[in-house]
Amino acid sequence: MSNFLRNSSATTNQNGGTHTATVDTRYVRLRENTDGWLKIQPTSSKEMYICEYTKVTMVKSEGGRTYFKVMDGWSAVGLTASLSDANAREFLTKTPPSATIETVKVKYGPRNEEVSPFKGPLLQQWATLNIRGQAITVTLNSDWSGQYSPIPAGSHRIMAPDASHAGTSTQGYRNTYPGRIKANDVWFPIELAGTTGNSTRYVHIGHLSHGCVTVHQIELWNVVYNFLISHRLPNTNGKYVALLEVTK
Repeated sequence: MSNFLRNSSATTNQNGGTHTATVDTRYVRLRENTDGWLKIQPTSSKEMYICEYTKVTMVKSEGGRTYFKVMDGWSAVGLTASLSDANAREFLTKTPPSATIETVKVKYGPRNEEVSPFKGPLLQQWATLNIRGQAITVTLNSDWSGQYSPIPAGSHRIMAPDASHAGTSTQGYRNTYPGRIKANDVWFPIELAGTTGNSTRYVHIGHLSHGCVTVHQIELWNVVYNFLISHRLPNTNGKYVALLEVTK
């Protein structure tokens, strides 16, 4: 059995000298063609899932499994969990997310009809999502029954992924673009200006929007995902990834 160092101060001699052990920190990284979630086994609960770039600290390797503590994000924070040693070597790396403050910009466009092959005529509120100069077509609303509305103009925050959204089927997009679309189950919650927490609006892949920032240009979803997942806003314990500036 091999043990990993934990972050602590310990007395090293009778004179009361201390030293600080080095934390062995890792970050989740996944394969290219994946749904975007890593299944882990907490020691005290059922299986759970964590997203890419979740921070963990190593605890020990024992009985063919590697144990670690989940240190940030929204899922399983504070829990000790494990992976097989082989999966730990593959999916836990030393590469951290970027800790710079990044701003994603959304600019309203026209509102006009699109004929969906699945849903028929849809009145879409189009917009352009801009990531480091790359313009990507999104829709901000597809349902005008009064239950939903496009995201308001303002300065919002994009949160780290909360949980798998496999229940809202987007597998078809991966089937349409085999080997080219990943992390379709990863949705990024939006914290609206003046509020706290998940507004139930998200940045996600798809052709329909219920007030979300829905990446309609499917072939560019990976650009959006890769950018957002690889960033964390400083001093937010891994809970926020970027700022969101929406203008009309």
